[in-house]
Amino acid sequence: MKYFLMLAAIAALSSCSKPPAKDPPATAKSVSSMTSKVDHADNISMEAGVRPSPEGMAADFSWYNREGKKVSLSDFRGKTVLINFWATWCGPCKAELPDIEAISNEYASKGLVVIGVSEDEGSNLVGKLKSFASQHGLTYQIVIDDNSIADAYGNINAIPTSFLVGKKGEILKSWVGEKDKSYFESTLGKYLH
Repeated sequence: MKYFLMLAAIAALSSCSKPPAKDPPATAKSVSSMTSKVDHADNISMEAGVRPSPEGMAADFSWYNREGKKVSLSDFRGKTVLINFWATWCGPCKAELPDIEAISNEYASKGLVVIGVSEDEGSNLVGKLKSFASQHGLTYQIVIDDNSIADAYGNINAIPTSFLVGKKGEILKSWVGEKDKSYFESTLGKYLH
């Protein structure tokens, strides 16, 4: 029993509780009109749609890339995808971002794609996250969630929460809490071939 209490305490210290949504989840279109007229800038984009998936498969969601073209998670079939749910106000999330950026750069040639899913709320999110990403050197794609992605992935209650998605779109592994580069490398080593 002490062991389980200790594990629960460690998990609590390495993650942030996601605050409940103040209003019912809005659609991506209404969120982007509330935040600003811009729905994407550089590697930052508002979520542009979510499609449910069969059990064991990653929910497919869409966003706009740097060129303004709509892309979806399913466009990356044949690659391994790390999806990281996080927020700028979450200390453990911010602590692991440099390691996620390093993993994104080092493993891209081995077929890894990293997508950050921001759980931030408020006005001008695209601008705020663009500034945050620039200050922290984040170059991988960041998609701003309106709670529909988190809901599709099982109602994410604590962040950071990460999912490793296989080449066929299957969820290979998920975990909650801050992890370091060695954890990411050992986990990826089991699945990247």
